[in-house]
Amino acid sequence: MSRRLGDTSRPSTALLGRHILWIDKHFDDLYHSSRTQKQRRLLCRAALVNVVAWLGWLRAAEAFGLDWPDMEVTEPHLGPTVGLPVNRGVVRLRLQLQTKSDRTRQADVILAYTSATGLSVGKWYHRLRRALGGIPLGPEAVFRHDDGTVWTSHYYRTNHLLPLLHLQRMEGDPFLAAFDGSPGNSLEAKFYSMHSYRRGGRSHVSRKREHCPRKAEPQEVMEHGRWRRQRAGFDMPTQYLEWTLLDRIALTLFCM
Repeated sequence: MSRRLGDTSRPSTALLGRHILWIDKHFDDLYHSSRTQKQRRLLCRAALVNVVAWLGWLRAAEAFGLDWPDMEVTEPHLGPTVGLPVNRGVVRLRLQLQTKSDRTRQADVILAYTSATGLSVGKWYHRLRRALGGIPLGPEAVFRHDDGTVWTSHYYRTNHLLPLLHLQRMEGDPFLAAFDGSPGNSLEAKFYSMHSYRRGGRSHVSRKREHCPRKAEPQEVMEHGRWRRQRAGFDMPTQYLEWTLLDRIALTLFCM
């Protein structure tokens, strides 16, 4: 942990579930009022970052390194074809070189098509595809400007996340109200990386939340968060676990 964060560094402040839901609704409202495909593409990309980073606990390089072939979507009505209950879809993300290059390997991150709180990766995925014309897309970045420039963490936070956190603060959000803009205590200083999504998502599942049937189990957290450990570091029952797709979707389906 010291190597990752430093002995005295302060990690980026964790976002709360209500912040993510507010942002998702804000983008949804803007989407319905947008008049051009260019506007829709921008909104859909930003909204998709918001839900994928939150539900997937993605690091910046993982989120903005996604290409279209790295996202595999199974529609809810086809859930039984992949071993899921009826009307349960899934989104599979391939983050590592091994899984990107070998389609027979398990995807790195498994997300519910729609989470317990109603966040839908599938909805924004299809909206973005429609805004792009619905044509087959090759190995190009999902999160990019129309000129082909790939988005970065700094771009997304500066142009989307932070302005929307400021709006929530102005509306009276009690958590964000504490960040008054004084030196070292601004929203920009506290939410300075995409780690705010990863920390927030991990914290969210530590308790049973509204609209969520339960909190996450420790083994689900380890699997979903991709915190790699030597097998010897697990107890024997954990070492023998072999996760099915239904097992791996449970965290976002029931806890987020």
